[in-house]
Amino acid sequence: MDFQLVFHVFYSNAEENIDKAQILSQIQQLNALFSGDVFAANTAIPESFRSLQSKPQFRFCLATRDPLGNFTEGITRHPIADLSLACKREFGKRSIMHRTLGGVDPWDPERFINVYVINRAQCPVLGEAIFPWLAQQDEDGVILHYQAVGFSGAAADFYPYQKGKTLVHELGHYFGLYHLSNDKGNCLGDDMVDDTPTQATEYFGCPQHPAITCGHDNMFMNYMSLVEDDCMLLFTQGQVQRMKETILQYRATLPVSECQAAFSGELTSLQWSHENRHWMIYHPDGKIWSAHLELFDPVGRLIWKGFSENSSYVIIPNHSPFLIGGIFLISLHNISEQKQFLLFTP
Repeated sequence: MDFQLVFHVFYSNAEENIDKAQILSQIQQLNALFSGDVFAANTAIPESFRSLQSKPQFRFCLATRDPLGNFTEGITRHPIADLSLACKREFGKRSIMHRTLGGVDPWDPERFINVYVINRAQCPVLGEAIFPWLAQQDEDGVILHYQAVGFSGAAADFYPYQKGKTLVHELGHYFGLYHLSNDKGNCLGDDMVDDTPTQATEYFGCPQHPAITCGHDNMFMNYMSLVEDDCMLLFTQGQVQRMKETILQYRATLPVSECQAAFSGELTSLQWSHENRHWMIYHPDGKIWSAHLELFDPVGRLIWKGFSENSSYVIIPNHSPFLIGGIFLISLHNISEQKQFLLFTP
């Protein structure tokens, strides 16, 4: 299933007006965690839960046409003076989702996932999402703190929520998942998924395994826990099934085909830019390409590798102490082409 997103960015200063690269890093992270292979050898997941991990094979892209059919980059921007809009409610409505209350009306929620980005420092949590059975035509989507979007730009130093997993968690709610405890204590909570063990509490920080309540290990490393980004590691098979069933019941018109653009097969035209301590490898005409990527430091050591599948860009995350400054070599290849070029850091 493919889904198109629109990001509505509200800002009171330049930092809050996050750049497109930061939003693209979020799209890249969503596609990495919702689609692609599941690696059973992920030793960060406790062995008792490793066989349960799954990915729903959802892909995400920015909208290319607005509700009226006009071309768009999938981002709208709105200067504001009052940040109370971030978690304000009036007349039982979330103000940020209503033009008449100082916000912006969502684009047709039957076609778009609306992500509202704003400084939520004064709000209780970094993000919130509307469950599908509570969604309305005039109020639907996700609200997200601007520093918790993706992993570049304003998010790069937002430890421990610097890897774009807040939106992964919120989209879990948007597609019908609960917290594993369902916010109830005394082992009474039921998240309506059979393969997520009942737990008596929600976990924060980065707990040590095993964490035991209700007589068994708890799956605190699940994307629907409230732990730090480094410790969020999996959806289960049952959660994936529930999301797909929920979409068919409540959001059946939402999947689109726009993310499946034609494969250009060209690496020779790729270019790069360096912003906010991250490199972006991209096609200047927005053409789609697929390639394996390997990044080498000045003495030839492999320090990062990744894979771009049917995308027009890839962002190389700066989670390595090696990426401080200097000249680096990036090597790309697919079944028919190879390309190498140098990358520079200031």
